[in-house]
Amino acid sequence: MIGSARPSGRLLLACAVLFTALPRPIAGAQSLFDVEARLAPQYLQYQVHAPADETIAEFALPLFVSIPAGSRLSFDIGSAYASARVTAGAVHSEISGLTDTEIRGSYTLGGDFIVLTAGVSLPTGTSSVTLDQLLAAGRIGNDFLAFPVSNMGTGLAATGGVAVAHPIGDWSIGAGLAMRRSRAYDPFDVPGESFRYRPGNEVRVRLGGDHPLAAGRLALGITYAAFGRDDAEGSAYNTGDRVIAQGVLTGLVGTHDYTVAVYNVFRAPGEYASGEQAGRENVANMFLSLGLHVRSTVIEPSLELRHWLQHVFDVPAPGGVATERAQSSRLATVAVRASARVGVLQLFPSAGYTLLGRLATEDANGVRVTADLTGFHVGLTMRAAP
Repeated sequence: MIGSARPSGRLLLACAVLFTALPRPIAGAQSLFDVEARLAPQYLQYQVHAPADETIAEFALPLFVSIPAGSRLSFDIGSAYASARVTAGAVHSEISGLTDTEIRGSYTLGGDFIVLTAGVSLPTGTSSVTLDQLLAAGRIGNDFLAFPVSNMGTGLAATGGVAVAHPIGDWSIGAGLAMRRSRAYDPFDVPGESFRYRPGNEVRVRLGGDHPLAAGRLALGITYAAFGRDDAEGSAYNTGDRVIAQGVLTGLVGTHDYTVAVYNVFRAPGEYASGEQAGRENVANMFLSLGLHVRSTVIEPSLELRHWLQHVFDVPAPGGVATERAQSSRLATVAVRASARVGVLQLFPSAGYTLLGRLATEDANGVRVTADLTGFHVGLTMRAAP
């Protein structure tokens, strides 16, 4: 299988560049006229070659709006439309529609040193999938492939958190604590059958630091995500807690900007609802880019390297003992992004190609194999602000 039991790709990979434990400085009085909106249509496709022979593609259209309500209070609203399709020989699986809508409010206290957040995830997306949609829904939830939209919906949920920050010398040090509680929902839409799933509570603890370095900055962070036991029709299980480490270094080479960003996501061992063991796994990623200033635009070529190490347990014969073994996947992606301003719009077109990829997966008969992996993506991020 290449899908994870508890998809969380968007949240985990966002930690590579977003250090939410560090409150942002107050920029003076703001009003509803300072609303900022971002729209980012993108298309991503992977081709898993023989012996798997599978094509996985997704079109995603995320929309994010930030609404300030004064100098200390702000609201964020985000949702997306997504359409995913998997083709494997004569098998076709497709799922499309709106995702859940995330609404979050942030309030800053104490001269920008304390930030309180509260949010709700409204079930506007599809949390129940049919058997025909199951393959596509599972493939986009894979943390290694990192699709823009990793799930269509997970039901009603609420989050709350607090972050504190304080300067220590040239460093800005921050820490944050957040909790997410989700309601039960039916993950499968099968006529005549009912399967109730209640996710366990999620608690995240973050620690981060930010420091000026030469002509740029260095940001470091680590997050521990603890998950309560999920309940699937009375069967309690936990697929493993996560530890996420990330770092970003920015600076100048002559007159050009560079970025080095790394992250590592480690998942501890756990178990699936079936009672089978879930081995530990690790996703490591490195991103390198150089921003070339050409007149009024910036051209940013980049290279991204990713490695996925899994410890899996082969299903034993009746009465046998499961044996653990390691398998790995990797990919390299070369890409280019540009930026330009047109009126109130900031445009970021991008394109990339994935090469030299290898993916540990299964063939049509369920046999574990390793196959070559290639792919491409195109996108256009549009940011509108006064």
